Amino acid sequence: MSAPQGIPVAPTEVGLTANGKIVAVQPWRQSTAVLAVIAQTFFVLAALANLYLAWSDVRIKGLLNDEDFSAVVRAAETADGLYVPILVLAGAAGISLLVWLRRVWTSDRSDHSLYTRGTGMAIGGWFIPFANFVLGPLALRDLLWGTEHASPLARPGRPTATPRLVTALWAVIAVNVVLGMLSRGGQSGLERPESMDALVTSLQTALTYEALGGVGGAVGGVVVILTIRKVMTYTRR
Repeated sequence: MSAPQGIPVAPTEVGLTANGKIVAVQPWRQSTAVLAVIAQTFFVLAALANLYLAWSDVRIKGLLNDEDFSAVVRAAETADGLYVPILVLAGAAGISLLVWLRRVWTSDRSDHSLYTRGTGMAIGGWFIPFANFVLGPLALRDLLWGTEHASPLARPGRPTATPRLVTALWAVIAVNVVLGMLSRGGQSGLERPESMDALVTSLQTALTYEALGGVGGAVGGVVVILTIRKVMTYTRR
């Protein structure tokens, strides 16, 4: 029987990772499923906001082609107002993901011997600049391995291949990093345009990369949602 909500639960055992790190194992709590739903909801909202931003960028590009510059200014001001909500949603999605990840990571429904890092690095790795692009997905990989192997429906043998969802997440991250670099490069032409035509061309280029980045952000959110759902499938009893 799980402990009542709000009452600290003492570790029932100690798990040991493949690299000798200790995991303080907690009994499974049904509220973990609620955390999974909350995280998925935030990622859905963030994905929709990113898609709306991408649509706005495409719309502004069309207005530029029509040389309706007053409409461009109004549409750009509306699009600018999306950045703060997107950042808030992304932050909420990230926090809820890490709370959920830690809860499942230390639960008794995962085989901790398949982890390649301790709990501290599984969570803290997401906060290390640049390295988090690798360490974050690796934590999700370990979690998928551990929960799959502990599942009653697990296939024979210990999982060793990188899950496709993690590979997909790395691919999305790589594409988004490249798009971000291209976007910053395209914006350099906005600082000292040689002519009005050059300014319009630079704006269209920047909007293209930003729109693609919005789609990439939405795709990344979908991959994370699918990962959460996969983990929760393994933890069902």
